[in-house]
Amino acid sequence: MTFKNSVLLTIKKNPGIDYSDLLSRISLQYKNPSSANSALNRAIKNMVSFGLIKKEGTKLFVTDKGSASITIEMKDKLILKLNEEMKKSFPNPEEVIQYLIILHQRSLQDSDVINTARQTATFTIRDLELYRKKIVERGKFLKKMNLLVKQNIENLKELDFNDSLEFVFDSAFVSKVVGFCGSDKLVVETNDENFLTKVPSHWVKQKIITVEKESISLLLQLLVATPSINATLYFSGVKAILISGKVTCFGSYKTLNNFVNFNANISSDVNLTKPVSQTNSTILPENNI
Repeated sequence: MTFKNSVLLTIKKNPGIDYSDLLSRISLQYKNPSSANSALNRAIKNMVSFGLIKKEGTKLFVTDKGSASITIEMKDKLILKLNEEMKKSFPNPEEVIQYLIILHQRSLQDSDVINTARQTATFTIRDLELYRKKIVERGKFLKKMNLLVKQNIENLKELDFNDSLEFVFDSAFVSKVVGFCGSDKLVVETNDENFLTKVPSHWVKQKIITVEKESISLLLQLLVATPSINATLYFSGVKAILISGKVTCFGSYKTLNNFVNFNANISSDVNLTKPVSQTNSTILPENNI
């Protein structure tokens, strides 16, 4: 509801309200009393000049024109939307419920709202009852569809269809990747120039980093130590998109299922929490990190 309509409704509900009382009612909408006073003062002047309210001394009253203004605007913004929604073959339940709640609340504030709604609404209570039955039937249909979708998900799993999973890119994920890679290579693509300067040049070719064996753990540690990095990882049939500490893995269902259920068994000589330079200073000199 606009500030103007809020003020008009307050005055209409409280005929003869004085300015100070009105100000105290609307001041909660503002951070400080000065802003509230300025906004209300402007609104009162405008509404008086347009004949929406009148002043009798310090008291304020809504004119017939002001009352009609509220009614028309509420009708245009509420009843017309309800009418349009109810004309659809299956109205949006969230929209209908929202509009009905607003209609009820505004009607309690101003009886003219419900009177106008009675005159302009193109739907009835019976229409809403029939709509409710449609919702119930739609619920039964959706329940049936849910079971069918569930069955087809299982069918696609058997066919080893594409799947995706999300993980936090942390030491636990790194351990799993290192173990899952085994003798396979890890390929990382990134446009992060700063990160590319931290890895040995013989690992990098045109912004693509390729490592294997013990170097996999070292590269992954560098990635974990760079939480803001965006990169794409490829390993053992998995494509993993890393964005700011979260990674989404793509692959066949069986591949990702094997990855999730893989028990990482990292050799004790690789410390995933130790800085890379301390783990292998020959491969990654400290001044490169």
